[in-house]
Amino acid sequence: MDITRFIIFFSVLSVIYISIEAYTLFNWKKYVKRYNLSLKWYKIPLIISIVSLAITILSIFGNLLIGFQNQVRYITMFILAIWIIPKLAIVPILLIKDISRLFLKLVRKISKKDSKNIDSSKRKLIETTGWSLASIPFIMVSKGLFSTTYNFTVHNAEVNLDKLDSQFNGFKIVQLSDLHLGSFYDDSSIQEVRRIVNGLNPDLIVVTGDFVNNDPDELEIGFNELRKLNSTFGVYSCLGNHDHYMKDYQHKKLLIGLKDANMNVMLNENKQFNIDGGRFNLIGIDNIGMRQKFGDLDKAFKDINSERANILLCHDPTNWDKNIRNKYPADLTLSGHTHGGQVAWDFNGIELKPAKFVYNQTEGLYKNADHQLYINRGVGTVGPPLRIGVEPEITEIILKS
Repeated sequence: MDITRFIIFFSVLSVIYISIEAYTLFNWKKYVKRYNLSLKWYKIPLIISIVSLAITILSIFGNLLIGFQNQVRYITMFILAIWIIPKLAIVPILLIKDISRLFLKLVRKISKKDSKNIDSSKRKLIETTGWSLASIPFIMVSKGLFSTTYNFTVHNAEVNLDKLDSQFNGFKIVQLSDLHLGSFYDDSSIQEVRRIVNGLNPDLIVVTGDFVNNDPDELEIGFNELRKLNSTFGVYSCLGNHDHYMKDYQHKKLLIGLKDANMNVMLNENKQFNIDGGRFNLIGIDNIGMRQKFGDLDKAFKDINSERANILLCHDPTNWDKNIRNKYPADLTLSGHTHGGQVAWDFNGIELKPAKFVYNQTEGLYKNADHQLYINRGVGTVGPPLRIGVEPEITEIILKS
């Protein structure tokens, strides 16, 4: 890890964190004092803020210096999620309120008009309603932490491939992606994932990258469950960007662990599957994207017969438009990486998904001429163990000739 970059990143993050906390507490204190509420209504949030900040700092530096257990990191992220993330929705509202109030004050001062006093009961009703509505983000985050994040959902996709031999008609591929094993407290969630996957009786299981966050030791959390994954043709996988966020010796340790877990990692290579003379090719590349260029598409597609159905494992779906479609004979590309945005809101059928401002394709099946792309929403999480409006996914893909 680059210590200098880490310190800069952590310092910027800390300033943002403290600014959000201070601004929210400042507004809350004004409300408490204005309506003569008991000071405990201010002191309790203040104490929680101080304690959560202290725990975060100790956890981050403790992990950096001595290597805390995954459970400690999980608890830290849990505290951050439930206490600080809701304020990302509250602060913009407070800013709009304060800026509007300042603007009106300036206008009245320039026009030399006396400020009209709002009836105190009406003011209290407006402000109380506002702070009551501020509880909604906390409710949404709590629901995400305790429900959505672990609601592993099977998504079905029927994919027609013109070049697929009839012997593979109905062939079932179960896709997992973005396990991020370090985002789980223990192996109970991965145990549930394994139970669901094996219950689907797949012909082939694929995992499209990001097994861990940044530490090969995270693999231990799900190692035993990964070894128990069963399919007719085994488990094949590719690597993601997070599988490279570590030193070389750690990366080698991760590869050894994945091999022992029977993950059959495909590093820029291909394999042919055969049923009674019918064939299709599975291709897997290392990660390309997020300033990484470990993948080699030319090497991966070497000696590939473009007349056969070809399925590509590629972690980052942005490669589909930039490097794959119309350039390589990949009839179906299976990806992950986006987590489906991990956070989304639905207001009476109107969906708000921040990920759509970042990615051309975010989740599900996409088609363009003879090329198709499926993006799995992922199993684990990045950052706080939280999903809002985007459930973790296990994909059941049925191939049709």
